Amino acid sequence: MKFRKITLALFGMCLSLYAMAQNEMSVLSFRLLDNDLTANTRGTSEMDQNGETAALIKIVTLEKGFTFDGGSLGIVGTKEKAGELWLYVPRYAQRLTIQHPNFGTLRNYAYPITVEGGRTYEMLIDIGTGRYANISGTVAGAEITIDGEYVGKSPLYNRYLGYGKHTIKAVNNRFEGVDTVYVTTAKDGDPNKQKALLFNVDMRDMSDHYGDIDVTTTEGADIFFQGQKVGTGRWQSQLREGKYILETYKSNCDSVKTAFTVTALQNNVIKATPPTPHTGYLNIYTRPRNLTAMLDGRTIIDLTEAQSVPVGTHSIDFGRKGYVSQTREFNVERYQITADTVELERINYVKAKALYFGLGYTVRTMGGPTVFVGYTYKNHDIQASYTFGTGASDDIHWYSLDAENNQRLSTVNYKMSSIAFKYGYQWRLLTRFAATPQLGFMWNRLGANLVDGTEKYGDGASSFCMSLGAKLMVAPIQHCYIFLSPEYYFPLGKDKAYESISETADLSASGFALHLGVLVNI
Repeated sequence: MKFRKITLALFGMCLSLYAMAQNEMSVLSFRLLDNDLTANTRGTSEMDQNGETAALIKIVTLEKGFTFDGGSLGIVGTKEKAGELWLYVPRYAQRLTIQHPNFGTLRNYAYPITVEGGRTYEMLIDIGTGRYANISGTVAGAEITIDGEYVGKSPLYNRYLGYGKHTIKAVNNRFEGVDTVYVTTAKDGDPNKQKALLFNVDMRDMSDHYGDIDVTTTEGADIFFQGQKVGTGRWQSQLREGKYILETYKSNCDSVKTAFTVTALQNNVIKATPPTPHTGYLNIYTRPRNLTAMLDGRTIIDLTEAQSVPVGTHSIDFGRKGYVSQTREFNVERYQITADTVELERINYVKAKALYFGLGYTVRTMGGPTVFVGYTYKNHDIQASYTFGTGASDDIHWYSLDAENNQRLSTVNYKMSSIAFKYGYQWRLLTRFAATPQLGFMWNRLGANLVDGTEKYGDGASSFCMSLGAKLMVAPIQHCYIFLSPEYYFPLGKDKAYESISETADLSASGFALHLGVLVNI
């Protein structure tokens, strides 16, 4: 075992010595970029110590940690960019020393062409561990992946690849290709030693390896695939056969991942797991306790114990038979308990304050349909009514006053219409039953209907009455009364026509009446 460890250590030292021997940094190429105006463009240009526009050298490298020495003319500055290092030097710079802690030092490199201020140049540095390559695919604009790392879209120029085996994958929609390449050192005397290697990945149509996907999840949840949002609630697309993972997101929720498999040439239906809502607690005490509670108009919940609900604002509809329903909103925070008390009021079927109107019928001598309107305030009740005279009296015969020639002049019957005003005080005896003693004033008017003859004797006769009675009400449902109102009325006065009719036809101005009907209150 000890001999084996010594052997491995010696082997590692040999590999390190070989790598150090290979890591001889050099400049492969230095050229002017005629069409690149970066060095002379506002925002990317730099001024040297003499106030003149510096030259820009774009050094193509994926490595960091380089330091530079420009000799007596110095260095204006450096900037790190993706895949490049920008080096600003004064015009007419002649030499450059490049140092790196891992790849050594390149001393006094002489620029092969004159360096002019305000111009852009490109430098390729060979750090001795690989070679530059130009990479493309047979389909333009392919996405290039090298050894599993995405590096950009083709064509790629001057991509530095380390010595050894590399896997290059090119993808453009359904066109794909994979190529395995080997980067080796160039032989001495090889005229292409300083030229970039060329790799062109052969791509073909892979449609027969794709399947349709239809992903659905909770409405309003965002769907993310490979770090990108691809839909909300639903995502339809096509993917290459294989196994994948997507993730669902929603406000006030924990994201959830869903693994799925795509089968080629099939419609793959995926039900993504919805995000897990953040929750809090509702602890609502109610009076009375045994009532119904509906959360957000959808779910009946039991409020006799604390309820776990999603974070956010929720409405709860409270109700119980015989009580006024109530809707309240509650804001629930994550991991917090929202506590409150809700008390429902009993329904007042008999209102102490209400405007009401209705329709009924009055049973009496010459009765008829009656309309009612009234107002109750703190149980004081003021009511007005009008009775349409539809019930007719018996026929009454009118004769001349000539004793020798007692001739019948006309035959008439009468109908009586009434306007009444009443005051009462309402007593609620039970939840749905009330009695209201009433004192009233009534004006009656007779309308004559000619049966025979030519004269409507007594038409328009009127009387005035006082009434005593009571209104008895039952409320079968809220805002509705069924009432019965007996009363006795007696005359306070009557005109001569009414008095004459009363004497002639024995038509009394007093008596009993009964009103019954339906009232609606608001």
